[in-house]
Amino acid sequence: MIVCASRRTDIPAFHSEWLMNRLRAGSVLVRNPVSRNVVYRVSLAREDVDCIVFITKDPRPMVPHMKEIASMGHMSLFQVTLTPYGKDLEPGVAFKADINDACIRISDRIGRDRMAWRYDPVVFGQGKDISYHKRKFEMLCREASEWTDSCIFSFLDMYGKLNGLVESGALRLATRVEEDDFVRMAARVAEDYGMTLSPCCPKRDYSEFGVYPRGCLDRRVLASLGIPYDMQQSKLRERCSCVKSIDIGEYDTCAHGCVYCYASRPSPDPRGTRLCCSDSEMLWGSVMPRDKVIELKSRDARRIDDFC
Repeated sequence: MIVCASRRTDIPAFHSEWLMNRLRAGSVLVRNPVSRNVVYRVSLAREDVDCIVFITKDPRPMVPHMKEIASMGHMSLFQVTLTPYGKDLEPGVAFKADINDACIRISDRIGRDRMAWRYDPVVFGQGKDISYHKRKFEMLCREASEWTDSCIFSFLDMYGKLNGLVESGALRLATRVEEDDFVRMAARVAEDYGMTLSPCCPKRDYSEFGVYPRGCLDRRVLASLGIPYDMQQSKLRERCSCVKSIDIGEYDTCAHGCVYCYASRPSPDPRGTRLCCSDSEMLWGSVMPRDKVIELKSRDARRIDDFC
């Protein structure tokens, strides 16, 4: 069983103590975000967990815990989003240089083959044109090449939350020409720094630029690391080629406040819309009398769809 921490919130940045408490306890409660009266008790015992994938914009709080996680026998993978945007789009994200330093420290401990850099999403609008991305991508690629060989990118997707920003001109979808220009440029820069470039859930074929899709949780990467995985395809998103995983996060519990984020509703409170307790079995909330609690160990993971 692969545990994802998390696509729904930034557990490493804001809930590292909660996570460590759950790892020490050996299990975590996760509410199904679709069927809200269903709660999974997910085993975090070493014999049930093949690896833990940390998805974050700020891995710094995890640095002090890496030795203990390793002592538990857990395999760790990191996907770190490092983008060039400022406080207008990412008001709660830390200084990028500090994030990069933490990535180097973690990579030195677990290996660069267990690290991936996400340039995600690629945003256009209000001065963010292809020349902007060319300058910023090369700068970040140079820095990220110190701790990883892999770069994952995706273009901004449109959904209801972004309508107002699009109308104001703050954000817009990339044109086909802009997409081609970005992929052509990024492929060349990534190659110069010895990095593999791959799109996340691509809507188009970029093979003419030497760029091919692979899952963020990719079979080839997991196989090269000797990590077992479920042969069933993930059903998270259309065109997603990730392997299955069990996400232990909860929506609306991230305080980065990124305006383009799908996992958080707009909130005037920069700390996020939900307060969490590090001692709770569940990241947010608790089990209610009407809830159905399902025990989930590695042998049971195949019978449910991963939920995000």
